[in-house]
Amino acid sequence: MAWLINAAQVDRFRKNQKNVVILDATWVTPDDERDMYQAFVSKHILGARFFDINAFADPNTSLPNMLTRDENLIAEKLGQLGITNEHKVIFYDNSKMRTSCRALWMMKVFGHNTNLLYILDGGMEAWEKYGGKIETVLPKEISPKPYEVSYQGHLVRTLMQMKENLHHPHEQVIDMRNPVRYAGGPETRHGLRAGHIPGSFCFPFTTMFEADGKWKPIEKIRKQLTGIGVDLNSPIVTTCGSGTTAPILNFALDLLGFPDAAMYDGSWTEWGSEELYEGEDSLAERPVQTSLE
Repeated sequence: MAWLINAAQVDRFRKNQKNVVILDATWVTPDDERDMYQAFVSKHILGARFFDINAFADPNTSLPNMLTRDENLIAEKLGQLGITNEHKVIFYDNSKMRTSCRALWMMKVFGHNTNLLYILDGGMEAWEKYGGKIETVLPKEISPKPYEVSYQGHLVRTLMQMKENLHHPHEQVIDMRNPVRYAGGPETRHGLRAGHIPGSFCFPFTTMFEADGKWKPIEKIRKQLTGIGVDLNSPIVTTCGSGTTAPILNFALDLLGFPDAAMYDGSWTEWGSEELYEGEDSLAERPVQTSLE
């Protein structure tokens, strides 16, 4: 399983552990014009490297954030970060969308040993409150390392699989978007229908965090999930707007002892599209359910 650790633990890892890589996985939506790499350069945990989520996107689709299946590309990008299969990898972010969870989920899909994957609880803000050392210059150059990818396709769901699950339900679908969008309120992206995948649960990712940005106790999250009717002993697929926040629940499920939950990478940007895809006869193949009166 992956691990949630605090700033003091990260500091001990940084000082005392071998084969540790700390990665800033901050990502923002396209409408945010900030350059996240430059923001990283201007302030990051001492010794950290920048994990560019976009660098692992599939170039053969117009859908945002879709994960590439090109193992050679993945191995090259991870090797450029100085990561080997034996490294302990600690992710943090400075994002309200907790994008370190997306990065950790990606590493699970790439086949990294989950026992070597960590997330800093509270992100950059928690590190600064702790008084951890900050760097404000370009990181030192890294010598590329060999990385062997073992793509874990069972952790990713496709549109075809989501359609099949709709007609022959065998996996619970949990939608991490806010309740207004889930219910059928205004969409944030152009060209999308409003609502949710029929039969899916609404579980906004924000409900898993305290006011200070840190995770709620994991047992409280367990009760929240079972409280809305989720059966944790049955298969689960997470979804959101574009695959960015859904992995937050995948990480929580990992902490709860359910590491094999899948994620629908296309999420609502794919399912909710107003356009027909190749091979589709009508939008009825991707029905939309709303909760509005």
